[in-house]
Amino acid sequence: MSENQTSRRDFLRASVLTSALFGAEGALTGKEGRGVAGNGGEARNVILMVSDGMNHGALSLARQYQGLVMQEESNWMRLYRERPVVRCLAETFSANSCVTDSAAAASAWGGGRRVNNGVLNMLPEGGEVVPMHAKLQKAGKKTGLVTTATITHATPAGFAANVDSRADEGVIAQQYLDRRVDVLLGGGQKFFGEALRAAYEGAGYEVVTSRRALRRAKPEAMKPIFGVFAEGHLPFSIDRNHVEVIAEQVPTLAEMTEAALGRLKEAAGGFFLLVEGARIDHAGHANDAAASIHDQLAFDEAIGAVLAFVEAHPDTLLIVTTDHGCGGIQMNGVSADANQGFGPGLYNASHASFDRIRGFERSMEWMKQNGIDALSGEKLGVALRRFTGLELTVEEVKMAQGIKAGWQEIVKGRTGIGWTSGHHTGELVEFCAYGPGSGSFPAFVRNFEVHDLILKAFRMAM
Repeated sequence: MSENQTSRRDFLRASVLTSALFGAEGALTGKEGRGVAGNGGEARNVILMVSDGMNHGALSLARQYQGLVMQEESNWMRLYRERPVVRCLAETFSANSCVTDSAAAASAWGGGRRVNNGVLNMLPEGGEVVPMHAKLQKAGKKTGLVTTATITHATPAGFAANVDSRADEGVIAQQYLDRRVDVLLGGGQKFFGEALRAAYEGAGYEVVTSRRALRRAKPEAMKPIFGVFAEGHLPFSIDRNHVEVIAEQVPTLAEMTEAALGRLKEAAGGFFLLVEGARIDHAGHANDAAASIHDQLAFDEAIGAVLAFVEAHPDTLLIVTTDHGCGGIQMNGVSADANQGFGPGLYNASHASFDRIRGFERSMEWMKQNGIDALSGEKLGVALRRFTGLELTVEEVKMAQGIKAGWQEIVKGRTGIGWTSGHHTGELVEFCAYGPGSGSFPAFVRNFEVHDLILKAFRMAM
């Protein structure tokens, strides 16, 4: 029998076994009619959750931390285990690069067209793209944007704004008001001066600027809400979790998500909600492993809040993904034998090394903002031990000064967690959909195709 005949026989045998396991049309991911229960029909609501800058390494590390250190199960992985999700790989190109920025990535989702890096819903050949908010508003649907970045940052803006530069956040702040986005929750107080905030109030928005005020806000579908809880981006979750004054002021991503859902759930025509865990990306740029893990955990908590909502509202399509990778974070195997040989000690120190990350209680950003990077010698060693749990040698303290490259090498050596760069990366990324309309998503999806697939789930003309 030839090699080709053997391969075909093995393929047919595998096909028969697959049919027996999953049914004649069975598949774990795929299109309408492939045996995934509940993936057809019309979606009344769509929730798009974006872990900005998350590669598979960031997702894996958070899951490992959650399981090994916290003894808990990831909501995202529980979604995969327990629900008939459609899981895809996604391509993240922009119009002018195989490595996208968040503005071009969000414009692909929000406008359905690939644009150049750095712009929001403005075509390379000239002209504006109509963003999703305008289309949904015309169809009688509500829209909401929730993020841990400034609310005017690239990802949320990609669904509602048109600007030549993502840096024009003051312009975006005004466009949100002019275009009547129903829910706006995040950071960025500096882009909303006193006059603009008064204009929001005058336009009927409920304006909140603290966690306590957000908790007191009553869900009313007919009243839009605008909430900004920090001058710039919201603090990293690792800092929020360990600094009481931050926790008192700043809501978690899950809390903002629950508030948004409470405000939108009674919308007569249904709603679209973007939920962005933005600071995973910022941790990637900074090569801050502990910050990345804790913000990914905060994103996973928000997934849990959304799953509770979807359980009560099964006419909701849930999408969970990322716009691109950032930094190339990865757990590297660590062996007790420094020679990394192929004996019984191969990678057997990985678990213990990774476990050291539990001692970290501050982000690199917080340490720089609070002057730790300016310390040296014994004072620096004491501060790093206090906020990370690491006992450093005299040579390591010298390496750590400035909290830059030398510090990152120390963290890699002690925990096994390393990076490839401080830039965005161009790999295929995780993408999953659950609920009505999910069956339309192919196993490989390009970012700009998501726009029309969301409109298809809403049964709207494209």
